[in-house]
Amino acid sequence: MRLIGQIQITMAASEAVHREPGFWDKLKRGLGGKIDLDTGEVRVALEATALVDQVKRAFARLGIDNAVSLVVDDTVIFQDSEGRPGDLPDLILALSEHASVFGRGFREMKLAVEHDEANLHLLAEVRAVTQHRRGEPSAYVSVGGRVKDLEPRTGETADAYRARVEPLAKDAGLLETARMQFQSFVGRLEAALHAALPEATVEEKRADAVVVRPTTQPTAPTQDPRSLAYDPYAVYYPSPLNTMLDVMLISSFMTMMMPPPMIMVVHPSGVPIGGADTIASHPEAVEASAVDPGDTSSDHGGDYGADGAGDHAGGDHDVLADNSDLGGGDFGDDGGGFDGGGFDGGGDF
Repeated sequence: MRLIGQIQITMAASEAVHREPGFWDKLKRGLGGKIDLDTGEVRVALEATALVDQVKRAFARLGIDNAVSLVVDDTVIFQDSEGRPGDLPDLILALSEHASVFGRGFREMKLAVEHDEANLHLLAEVRAVTQHRRGEPSAYVSVGGRVKDLEPRTGETADAYRARVEPLAKDAGLLETARMQFQSFVGRLEAALHAALPEATVEEKRADAVVVRPTTQPTAPTQDPRSLAYDPYAVYYPSPLNTMLDVMLISSFMTMMMPPPMIMVVHPSGVPIGGADTIASHPEAVEASAVDPGDTSSDHGGDYGADGAGDHAGGDHDVLADNSDLGGGDFGDDGGGFDGGGFDGGGDF
C-alpha cells in the first residue's frame, strides 16, 4: 500500500514576468498599437537559505531531523549516502557553505527528509521554484510513505517476503490504521508549515492510501509533483516488490468480508478506479490489460492545473464505466492474471 500526500505552498508576493519585445512588437507599438508582453508566468523572491530555515522549523515541530538530500539548481548540496540519523543540522551547515552562491536566489530547490512514526516510514520532499505559471503553487511538499511491516527486509527473498506479508495484506485493520495515521501526519505537517510560513498560503491537497493496479507495460515513476501518480517514496526508495504487494492487496480485497472503502485502487497514471470495497464487483477494472485513461492524456497523465487534481477529479470521469466492456479474467497463474509475471521468486532484497 502506497501512502501519498501533498501540500501546496503559494507565496503571497509575486511579480509578473514579461518577455522582451520583438521586432513586430516594436513596430506595432511605434504605430500606436498596444502590445501584450505578459508571459503568463510570475516570479517570487525566494532565498534558499531562508526557505530551508523556515521548512526546518516546521519539520522540528514534528520531530523530523533526518535529512536525505538537498539539490539547488542541479547542484547537490547535501546527500546522506550513509543513512545517518539526525543529520538535518549537517544539511543546514552544507547549505551555509554555499550561501554566497544560492543565498540570493535560485531556480529550483529540492529538499528531502525521512521520518519514522507509528509503524510508518515516511519521505517528505519540498520542491520549490522561483518562476512558474500564474496560479500555480511556488512549492510542492510531496509526502510518500509505506507501512514498515509490509516492506521487504534486508536479505529477504521474494518467496520469503510473500509468505510473511500475504497474511498481513488481509488485515483490513492494519491497513486502515496506517491510512489514518498517515492522514494525521500530513495534517500536522500542514499546520507546522503554515506556522513557519505565515506569509504564504499553505493547503493540503491530498493524503491518500492507494494500491496501483498492475500493468502489462511497467513504466518508471513519474518525476513531476503535479502528477496524480507522483510518489516521492518510489522515486527515492524504489523497490522491485512494490508490484507484488499491490497484487497481494488487490487479491485480498476480493476476499475480505469488509474491505476498507477509503483505500483507493488506482491506474498507473494515478486516476482512481474505485475503493477497495468496490473492486470485488468490478474485477475487469483491475486486470493488467485494462485500459488506463491516463495513457492517452498529456505528459502529466492529465491536465492537472494548479491544484494537482486534474480533469479526472471530482467524480466527473467514470473510470469503471470506461472499463465495463472489457473482458473479465481471474487471478490465476496463467500469466495473464496477478499470480504470474515473474514476481514469485529469485533475488535477495
